[in-house]
Amino acid sequence: MKQETHKFIRFIVVGGLNTAVNYGVYALLIYAGLWHVTAATLSFVFGVTFNYQTHGRYVFGNRSGHAFRRYVLSWTSLYFANIAALDLLVRYGVNSYLAGAILVPPMAVLAFVVLKFVVFRADASDEKVP
Repeated sequence: MKQETHKFIRFIVVGGLNTAVNYGVYALLIYAGLWHVTAATLSFVFGVTFNYQTHGRYVFGNRSGHAFRRYVLSWTSLYFANIAALDLLVRYGVNSYLAGAILVPPMAVLAFVVLKFVVFRADASDEKVP
């Protein structure tokens, strides 16, 4: 259990770094004059690639690169789950900023569980890349 706690703490620290880098890319693209949706999309694509490296190496010890497809699909699913929950909260009258903040903790826990048991599961390192 102690190892899992350390892994989750590393996940939170790496997540903070990833968030800062991804937001920096988004802000830079906005500053460059891109439309916010385009900037968010490009930042998401960059973020998935960058975050895969940091989560895989520093949190889950994966160096093989074989889990990238699962990582992309998982983060895409997490993205849509977050959007659905966000929309639900806003529809029930929660301020958009507060709704986003409310979802950070449960989405972080959900992301950790998905990455641990789906993306970087123990048997994933034995998979062959097609």
